[in-house]
Amino acid sequence: MARRFNGFRRNMDIEDRPFWIKAGLWCVLTGLAGLLLLLLFRLMPQIDQTVSNWFFTQTACANPVEGVRCGAFALDSDPFWRMMRAIGFHLPRVLMVGVLVYSSWLLIYKADKSDNDLRRPLVAILSALLGPLLITNLILKEYWGRPRPLKTEFFGGEFPYIAPGDISTYCQSNCSFVSGEASAAFWMLAAVLLCSAGRRPIIFGVTLLIAVAIALLRVGFGRHYISDVVIAAFISLTCILFSIWLVQTAPVSRWITSLRQYSNQHVRGANPSKN
Repeated sequence: MARRFNGFRRNMDIEDRPFWIKAGLWCVLTGLAGLLLLLLFRLMPQIDQTVSNWFFTQTACANPVEGVRCGAFALDSDPFWRMMRAIGFHLPRVLMVGVLVYSSWLLIYKADKSDNDLRRPLVAILSALLGPLLITNLILKEYWGRPRPLKTEFFGGEFPYIAPGDISTYCQSNCSFVSGEASAAFWMLAAVLLCSAGRRPIIFGVTLLIAVAIALLRVGFGRHYISDVVIAAFISLTCILFSIWLVQTAPVSRWITSLRQYSNQHVRGANPSKN
């Protein structure tokens, strides 16, 4: 096990060593924390409704029905916040395109890259495919069927409240559990790995604040409960850490080394590296 990581450690920025070497442990702990939070939300459904209610403006019903409230989520009709939501929606996608462009440049034009140069964008790409795309959008949002808050009776809709994690038939596709935009927003933390080590803490903090803001806007618009965005965040974080662990395993490390050697020998516009 120690020999497996020796070459990787020599390539690694010294500031990253404890984080990268213990990524497997952090992955397990983060996943367990997400499960515990899911259990908390299931045991205390009032958390979901209370937080969403902060953003709900109740009005008198034209035809009052017992147990049904009338009103709206005011942020959803505000032009400024709708613009902010649009920016938050597209930002992770723009960043993903940037990661792909950077990865292509590394492979085609950079002649002296190391294995670690390839590991960082590979973590971003793998975690995006696994978290926001596969687990969040293709599985949970499509098949768990949780109605969005504004569609539930507590906020003037027609459906009952469904606990997070329960499968229902009230929503047929693109449902509330979990938040796709929150998952993509927290995935942006993986792209921070591509920044220089000295700038990484500041950029990480700014990116985290942006991710939290994007997630909270989904709650403010009545499109998701707080449980939807919190669990989505932990899914993305767990997938990032899993990807960091995965790229350090022996089979993937060998594949990265082979790809790096081949790429360094076939770069364009520079003398090929022989390492």
